[in-house]
Amino acid sequence: MRIPTQERARKRVAQILGAAAHLVAHDGVDAVTTTSLAKTAKVPVGSVYQYFDDADDILRTVQNEQASEIVAACHAALAKAPDGLGWRETTRLSFDTYWAELLKRPVYVALLRAATRSQSFAESVSTGDSDLGDLFRAGLIRGGATLPADRTHVIVETALGSLSTLTDLAMLADDTDERDARRDEMLRMIELYLSDALGE
Repeated sequence: MRIPTQERARKRVAQILGAAAHLVAHDGVDAVTTTSLAKTAKVPVGSVYQYFDDADDILRTVQNEQASEIVAACHAALAKAPDGLGWRETTRLSFDTYWAELLKRPVYVALLRAATRSQSFAESVSTGDSDLGDLFRAGLIRGGATLPADRTHVIVETALGSLSTLTDLAMLADDTDERDARRDEMLRMIELYLSDALGE
């Protein structure tokens, strides 16, 4: 996406992104084309290409914006958490908030499902050098946990890679009970892994 500098252009980009979210919500990810976006946003097709390379660029932008909102909500939940919580409680708080915020955004879930089906494994995994990596570390710090210095990066990468992959798989489940069961197992797995990494 090319960042607009003028207010009128920012409004036009917001129209296009809003149209993309509308199309995903009502007609599915496959319905999003530059032509359908222009029609729904009531802008010329040329305006779409002025700011975006193609429909996939627009969908990535919508997904990234919603992901940023989810992470911001998790940081806010951590900031409001009472003092004295341990790392298990802060990790669970981050995880529960992330999951709840994810499910509040059906467009994001639809985009996540589509990406899981079409991306390579390497493209779909979150790394420690990301907003999610920062959130994961913030939760541990808030809970008073200190990872071994020589293994911190590898531990964070392993935990996030596992959570990212398993979240993607859980989102593919159409049955909510199955999805929630996978969620509970993910949390147990991460708590066991971190407990071992922290030498408990």
